[in-house]
Amino acid sequence: MEQQDIRNLTVGDVMHEDWPALRPEDTVETAIKLFARERVSGAPVVREGRLVGIVTEGDLIFQDAEIKSPGFLDILGGIIPLGSWEEYREEVLKSAGITVEEVMTRDVVTVAPDTPLPEAATTMARRRMKLLPVVEGEFHLRGMISRMDILTLHVVRPRP
Repeated sequence: MEQQDIRNLTVGDVMHEDWPALRPEDTVETAIKLFARERVSGAPVVREGRLVGIVTEGDLIFQDAEIKSPGFLDILGGIIPLGSWEEYREEVLKSAGITVEEVMTRDVVTVAPDTPLPEAATTMARRRMKLLPVVEGEFHLRGMISRMDILTLHVVRPRP
């Protein structure tokens, strides 16, 4: 592979155009299954080709689903429930019905395909972002870029 200075690359040179996406009406359960199947930590939320939000593992972990976990005692390696396991099961299933629209981040930071890669990396670092949607025009989703994409370039295409 030819050595190339990554400082001269743009987001469009390394973005994923085929990143999996979610719809606002998809459930949180659908999002979790997508993340596991595709081995991604988040996905853009798209309506009619336009970016309307993003959902990440962090959104799902920190979302307030108000799951009421029963208390339990851990005695000699055995668990004795202090509440109803059936009620807990129902709460978990109910939370899985929450839609992506209810937990997504709406104020999404984005970049354009022609954004210099160092600028995108700086944005991601300053805002502690793992994923950055790539859009054109009126939030038309073109792709995604991840921190790992940028880190990988330092190994695959190191600076001279």
